Amino acid sequence: MDVSIGETIRTLRTARGLSQAELADDLASPDLLDEIESGRALAPYPLLIRVADRLGEPIDRLLADVDPHALLQAAIRVAQYDVAAGHPHRARDILTHLPEASFHTRSLSEYRLTLARALRGLGEEEEAVALLIPLAEAAQSADDPRMAFYALRELGFAECDRGNVPGAVRLWKDALARVDALAATHAIPSHELHALALELYLHLDDLDPHDEGFDVPWRRSSFDPQPRLRAEFAPADAALPVSKPPAAPKDRPYLAAAERMAASAPALFVVAEELIADALRHLAVDPAQAKALAEQASTLLFVGRLAEIEASLRVRLLGAAPGAASLSTRLQRAYLMTAVSPGRDLAAFADEIARQLDEGEIDRAATLLESAQAIAAELPDLEDLTAKRARLKLKLLDMEAAYAKRPRERAALRKRLIAYEQSFPEWADATLHRRACQLLIRWLAEARDFENALRYVQKLDALNREPRPPVPFVF
Repeated sequence: MDVSIGETIRTLRTARGLSQAELADDLASPDLLDEIESGRALAPYPLLIRVADRLGEPIDRLLADVDPHALLQAAIRVAQYDVAAGHPHRARDILTHLPEASFHTRSLSEYRLTLARALRGLGEEEEAVALLIPLAEAAQSADDPRMAFYALRELGFAECDRGNVPGAVRLWKDALARVDALAATHAIPSHELHALALELYLHLDDLDPHDEGFDVPWRRSSFDPQPRLRAEFAPADAALPVSKPPAAPKDRPYLAAAERMAASAPALFVVAEELIADALRHLAVDPAQAKALAEQASTLLFVGRLAEIEASLRVRLLGAAPGAASLSTRLQRAYLMTAVSPGRDLAAFADEIARQLDEGEIDRAATLLESAQAIAAELPDLEDLTAKRARLKLKLLDMEAAYAKRPRERAALRKRLIAYEQSFPEWADATLHRRACQLLIRWLAEARDFENALRYVQKLDALNREPRPPVPFVF
């Protein structure tokens, strides 16, 4: 096993007079650091970034023996998975902490595209657009349908996030016009192309369902409140409890054993995450192996994503047919087993719970909220903006449902909501902030605390008067 990285870490550590415990501190256990230094364990790349920073050295110092071009290609592949799986922070860290020599190997268009996708996932649309516009223009000039598809797709999301829905629709239509050429050349794996293209079609169905366009100002303009995109892949029926099959009879031991094993089988998303964790451990010592592992993880991810979108498509088609039945239990089970975008599922739960509360269906909302919280408890703390906003929204909805169902707790809930509003993060959805203020106005007025209710009336008025960002560049 290659021990050069571990030896370098040990040399730099001892030169600075640090013990293993002092260097490890909050980064890793001293035992793990000892195994890395002795070559018995591989260090995940994010850990190497933190170790190099703590030692006051560039990452180049630890990776002197690694082929910089192979490392760049593997890092891009790992980061592409991370962006798709909801880990944009890690993707950005990996891409911005590579040896300097990596950036002098070949064209960096793929690098810039992947970094732009990570930045968009972090809500940094301005920086993302600055990278994407030259990529889209260059791809158009070079007649490169693959890069044009990716760049136009990402630009569409960035424009939609910034309020320019007409621009997003046009960009997505331009991207979809390249799908046939891409399918013929296999420039993008078919499972990934199908998943990405179907996603855009469903978003266009959300925003412009009858293909009316946005050219008639009175019909729709980018300055009017825009229709929200649905949670990307979660079918509505996934929020419903799935009935369990009957338990195996006591005289069928093999059937009972099969039932226990099936219950403990890992979901596809878990398998993909295990593969990418292995890729991160190999990234600094065997980039080729890391790239292969990341490609396997990405294949699983997009196969699962395709299953999700197919389920979402079936829900829409069933909903459009009069008297159609809901998703079958079998399809629900298949969806739940292959789900790879749990953060977006939380967003779907939150949107549906809010709708039920607005319609006065308190018991139904409380049931869905219980299911959403159970799922949230099982998920890692995903870093993508969709998941973070969904968790924040669920906190508010939990207070809203409790206020309706448990009158004796209303005083405590008012205090919780005031604290929630006062610590409202900048990255959160402004619509959610307005909902919190509206609730506070009503709750405080009910408690006859008119002075504080008036304060939140003024705050709500200020939120409603916040100017929208200017309509950005439309490609």
